[in-house]
Amino acid sequence: MGIVSLPDWSHKQLHIGDIFTPPQWAEFAIEKFDIFQKWINGALVFDPTMGTANLLEALIIYGIKQGYAINELPTHCLFGNELNTHHFVKAQQKFEQRYQLFMHSNFTNEDLLHLPPKQYDIILGNPPWQNFVDLPDNYKQKIKHYFFKYDLVDNSRNLLLGGSRIDLAALIVQVAIKDFLAENGEAVFFLPLSLFLNDGANKSFRTYSIAEIKYALQCIYDFNDTAIFGGVATRYGLAHFIRNQHTTFPIPYFCLNEGVWANKVAQPMFHQTDPLSVMAEQDTVMFDSITPIVIDKESCPRQGINTCGANDIFIFDTLISVDEHTVSVSNKILTDVLLPRQFVFPLIAAKNFGFHPLVPNKWVLLPYDSNGKALEWQQIQVFTDLQNYLETHKIKLQNRKGVLLNATMKRGYWWALLGVGAYSFFPYKVVWEAYGRKSFKPQIFDGHWQANQSLQAFIPVKTLAEAQRICTALSDKKVEDYLLSLKMEGTMNWAQPGKIKKLVVYGDEALNLF
Repeated sequence: MGIVSLPDWSHKQLHIGDIFTPPQWAEFAIEKFDIFQKWINGALVFDPTMGTANLLEALIIYGIKQGYAINELPTHCLFGNELNTHHFVKAQQKFEQRYQLFMHSNFTNEDLLHLPPKQYDIILGNPPWQNFVDLPDNYKQKIKHYFFKYDLVDNSRNLLLGGSRIDLAALIVQVAIKDFLAENGEAVFFLPLSLFLNDGANKSFRTYSIAEIKYALQCIYDFNDTAIFGGVATRYGLAHFIRNQHTTFPIPYFCLNEGVWANKVAQPMFHQTDPLSVMAEQDTVMFDSITPIVIDKESCPRQGINTCGANDIFIFDTLISVDEHTVSVSNKILTDVLLPRQFVFPLIAAKNFGFHPLVPNKWVLLPYDSNGKALEWQQIQVFTDLQNYLETHKIKLQNRKGVLLNATMKRGYWWALLGVGAYSFFPYKVVWEAYGRKSFKPQIFDGHWQANQSLQAFIPVKTLAEAQRICTALSDKKVEDYLLSLKMEGTMNWAQPGKIKKLVVYGDEALNLF
């Protein structure tokens, strides 16, 4: 796998997302999509981020296994590009030493984003897998405009916020198909499956288009837990595209389980750019009968509170009542901290699900008014214990990072958290574990229990009757089946609010459905 960058610094020594394709899986891709025979028949094959050219070499190895001599193979139809000079030289040496092939006119050592466009019949690649947000800051600034140019984000705010999780692989696919794939040509890529299965950042990629150019997603091979790329935690697979065609859902979706490929199909359930749901072919209408859950706009599904890296300041493991107005709290770092009772709330933990009565074992400090707004400093000064505590930790709180948090702190609220609003203080919450689970079991929490960051998500409501109605609707087995179809069980994306939002309608919108 190669990398991309720009030519005004030592970019040709960068290592971003270097994950090279094992030969046997390169051959797997070649065989599944009949790439060898198409190459033999004259197709031009191009790897846009070739690394040490394992994918291109696999075509030669495959040919030799089929009984071809090197001089009988159309090696002049193999092309590759690699930014990193070390990998590029290694690829050239490998072809020269193993096959006596001199690929100087076929291999380029360039940035794909600056390589002059050229048309190839087949693109076979394994682009870098790395989120935009994880790239070096200098590099992010230099490539940011390409995400706009190739229709992956529609505004800079999306790129800075949720869109920052967009994968660099998505950009490589868009560039390769637009600038290097011939009309009706085929592209086969090893890719992180987040491009197809995750909500949010990769939504624009799932239009399968760049400006007026359309391309069709043909099928996906999902390697599941098979360790193809050693040490890589990202879920990955093999995707097949054809330029100048429209995607027709459902598409074939093959899942590898204990060495056996299971035939499934995949399609977005509610909107064309939604994450793919994976199911047996006979179940493609299984979600048609899901009744939308009607809620008020103020009850929009939410994620829990987020301390932005200051858990040891805001979250506590023990609480002792001192008097009617004061509690003493402690955690692994701090002991016997005196705080006003009215700003300390029970924090939901995993052991609170499925058990009654609800007994807190964690607490969170929220220096907020019940209207969801952060307290003004003049209000905090009324509570001496709270003022002293926050001032003690002022430097650490001010040093927290994050675009959204920084916007709040610039207004002077350095004691603020994310995920806090009027909804945080509604008398009831329908809560579910949104991280790492494989079953969906919503539960009602009354009082001012708080959901914990991305671990849980919730729907806030004002009456018990409303909470019971919503909890019953969410407990429908079809809801869990829908979540399972997204192939996110056991991950951080299991049941995040965005997935549940697909199942709800707000207020007057419901009149159009019934």
